[in-house]
Amino acid sequence: MLNLYKFSIFIFFILILSDFLHCQDKDSLSFNDPRKAVIRAFMFPGGGQFYNEQKIKGSILLSGAVLSSLVHLDYANKYKNHDGENFSQKEQYLKQRNRYGWWVLIIYFYGLVDALVESHLNPFEKVMSEDIEKSKNDEKEIKK
Repeated sequence: MLNLYKFSIFIFFILILSDFLHCQDKDSLSFNDPRKAVIRAFMFPGGGQFYNEQKIKGSILLSGAVLSSLVHLDYANKYKNHDGENFSQKEQYLKQRNRYGWWVLIIYFYGLVDALVESHLNPFEKVMSEDIEKSKNDEKEIKK
């Protein structure tokens, strides 16, 4: 179990470091396509967040899904290979296996919905930070 924890921490830091190594500026006029965000979120948990430039949230979702999957598989193997002496222990393995299986699904679908919503709200900050008075003056100058 300790090796799974170390592996997930290792993956988390690799993802964060790879983001810093491959940074490039995004065109300020481009918007995120919700369709692409959903497709990437379907590929792997956190994929849509990486597309929406939310690297930390994407790394957390990916690490959480990987860790939950590994723990789920660990409990599934314990449940499958249980010798049958202690029935309450086998029942506990079953409950834990199911709990972590649900966590994998919850993280996956949360990432999917979050990627879709964030891609739709991407231009919101740009539009709301625009100076309205300046844009009105610019329009008046253009009309003259």
